[in-house]
Order: sequence, then structure tokens, then C-alpha cells
Amino acid sequence: MSLPPKLQAIVDDFAGMSREDKIETLIGYSESLPPLPDWLKEQRQKMEPVPECMTPVFLFSEKQPDGGLIFHFDIPREAPTVRGLAAILASGLNGSKPEQILAVPADFYLPMKLEDAISQQRMNGFSGILAHMRQAAVKALGNA
Repeated sequence: MSLPPKLQAIVDDFAGMSREDKIETLIGYSESLPPLPDWLKEQRQKMEPVPECMTPVFLFSEKQPDGGLIFHFDIPREAPTVRGLAAILASGLNGSKPEQILAVPADFYLPMKLEDAISQQRMNGFSGILAHMRQAAVKALGNA
């Protein structure tokens, strides 16, 4: 499996953690998720909902001049697990080219053994967020 280097590093880090460390690290990622930029707050209707998540999750992809994508998320602060999962994907994939995002397997997270720390419903949401990021990558390729 070939992942973008930043995402691979995150997967490798989680793979060696205890359950407690995974939870603590996930909370840390949650706190690192940047707020929506002001310009996007004013255009929130452009954000795509992720219905696979029980928590309201909205994402927006922004194509950079070099062709890489930056993802913005709007997720309530009261949902630290979901915010953490989204932050993992943002940290690992922001700046990646659409082709790199599309090459990420849907089950890339299996080596992380996150099921030790979070519910299957949250794992389904994690997969859903990635699926929507991949859809954004397809759209970006179509607008190249």
C-alpha cells in the first residue's frame, strides 16, 4: 500500500500505540483541527455533508495552484473523536494531489488498530469522510 508520506507516518505512529495512547493522540488531533476560514464561514452552504457520520460533518476541498487539495472541516467541538479522525485525514492528505488521494485504499487505517479505541460506528464515519475526500479528488481532476 502506497500512502502519502504524512499519512503513512500517522498510520505507523498509531500502529505501535496502546489503547490509551490512541485515545489521547486522537484527542490531540481533535484539538489541532483548524477552525473554518472566515471566507468559508460565509459560504458554508458550499460545504459537502458526510451523512455516514452520526455527528454532523461538513467538508470543503480547495484546489491549490500546484494542484494539491486542502480540506476544511466543520465538526462540532462536542465530537472530539470525529474531529480527531477528520484531523488525521487532513494532516495526512492536505496538500496531496488528487491522484495521491485516490490511491489511498479505503481500508488504509487497518494497521492503526483504531477499533481497539473507538466504536465501529466511528470507524464507518472515518471511512465515509475518506470517501467524500476521494469524491472531491475526482471532481478536482475533472476540473483540471
